[in-house]
Amino acid sequence: MSDSMVTIEGQLRKESGKSYCRKVRKRGLIPGNLMEKARSTMIELDPKLLSKAWLGDKKFNLVLAGVSKTVMIHELQIHPLKRSALHVDLVYS
Repeated sequence: MSDSMVTIEGQLRKESGKSYCRKVRKRGLIPGNLMEKARSTMIELDPKLLSKAWLGDKKFNLVLAGVSKTVMIHELQIHPLKRSALHVDLVYS
């Protein structure tokens, strides 16, 4: 892993749905999915460093449950007026 990569801490989320995702955004976090071959894991991310990873090479270190893995941004949904992140999909790189 490169030292120049951004490190972002994430948390697992147990609930899904539109109203729960709105509550997550109200708390200042971004809902997302960590996609693997046959399943996806629902997560919440702190958006402060996500823009730095998006403008860079789209790879960063994700710390999830104490384990650090290198992930890549697969898709990032952005609000059309506010230009803030709404949802992010990540894949292992």
